[in-house]
Amino acid sequence: MALQTIKEGVLYKRGKINTDWRQRLFVLNGKQLAYFKGGRHAPSGIIEIKDIRTVTAMAEDGSFQVILLSRTYDIKGDTKQIGQEWITAIKAAKDSPPA
Repeated sequence: MALQTIKEGVLYKRGKINTDWRQRLFVLNGKQLAYFKGGRHAPSGIIEIKDIRTVTAMAEDGSFQVILLSRTYDIKGDTKQIGQEWITAIKAAKDSPPA
């Protein structure tokens, strides 16, 4: 059974090596935050919700950090409101009991 999508949309991710903001499709379900380079074929990366330590707003531009023990992801929405909506959704998924 596939997990239901909680939130889906285009955000920007800054890489560890290439620090430019790159457009990605993000899909949040109850267990994972996945991101894709072009379409929903195979994810470029998957962040397990259970591994997220915290999600923190960074600036007024809609950017936020998803912090894991092993890595920090820099992500940004087009607006502060979009960034805040994603922060709220990720935190809610993290605080929900496992499916």
